[in-house]
Amino acid sequence: MCLYHPERVIAVGAVCTAYTPPAKRLLPLDVVVAKVPYFAYQKLLADAENTGKMLDADPRRFLCAVFRKHSEISPTLENDKMPIIGTLQGVTSSTDPIFTQRSAMLSEEELQYYVDQYKHSKFQSTCQYYATREIDFKDEQGMSSTISHPALFIAAANDHVLKPELARKMSRFLPNLETHVVDNAGHWVLWEQKDRVNSLLKAWLDKIPKPRADRSKL
Repeated sequence: MCLYHPERVIAVGAVCTAYTPPAKRLLPLDVVVAKVPYFAYQKLLADAENTGKMLDADPRRFLCAVFRKHSEISPTLENDKMPIIGTLQGVTSSTDPIFTQRSAMLSEEELQYYVDQYKHSKFQSTCQYYATREIDFKDEQGMSSTISHPALFIAAANDHVLKPELARKMSRFLPNLETHVVDNAGHWVLWEQKDRVNSLLKAWLDKIPKPRADRSKL
């Protein structure tokens, strides 16, 4: 929204996912993974139809495995060099307890809600996020890489996928950026450290100049 309709935005914030400016050239995902094996999970998810069908076979096993605290991640399935791959590949047949034992991070009712929603909507549409790189690249051509709005980025110190260091160059493109790293939290920092995140968000919002009464923005 900041790139497409900057006049409609007062300020912008993100949690865990760092801002990536419009690319000057499109690298095939195979080339990206060859250079940085860390992103191999994106190639698997970009195969949206097949990966979607695999996850649709048992949504509960997948969601049970991924919705958990950073301290509960399976050491036999996950590693820092190629995150998520082991968990994705284990959905169909792994005997690791993360696929059957719900994390205390969310209730049975909450987990079942997500399971029911994905049984209805299926996983392919979610995986399509990783399959639209070429479309996104074409859409963003000619756009500025800089976002001048007040910006907030909250990273999770123990996120083994979207590591805080992936955001180290954000300040080059967001001159009005405020950054915080929340300790003792992984990818689901909004659950693990909700009070800390809400505190940071409120403090930041309190510093944002109020819009004029005659202008309506998102």
